[in-house]
Amino acid sequence: MPFTKFSKDFANLSFLSNTFAVMDKNDVPVGFVFGRDAFISFLEQIDTAFEENVSDSKIAYTNPAGKLIDLIEEHLPVSEKFVKKLQNSLADKSREEWVPLEEIKKELHV
Repeated sequence: MPFTKFSKDFANLSFLSNTFAVMDKNDVPVGFVFGRDAFISFLEQIDTAFEENVSDSKIAYTNPAGKLIDLIEEHLPVSEKFVKKLQNSLADKSREEWVPLEEIKKELHV
């Protein structure tokens, strides 16, 4: 069953649009099936809640949801569209706006 039919508050959970509830023969939910992006979005919601509600910053920023997001993202391929956009933006950047390294060294007295 799509999560949209299962959830009473789907408007606030639209990031779960590719999520399904697995129901038993009595229509009782027994599990969920997430698409990759929906699962990452779900974890991000948990991660954000940790960061906002936990007073110990070490725990807030090293929570299990955040660690799992990092592990997943380490194995995701880099978007070719993003790489192309980055290459184009670097090519378009005018060297006139750059500050020469020698000028930075001079200002920092290095």
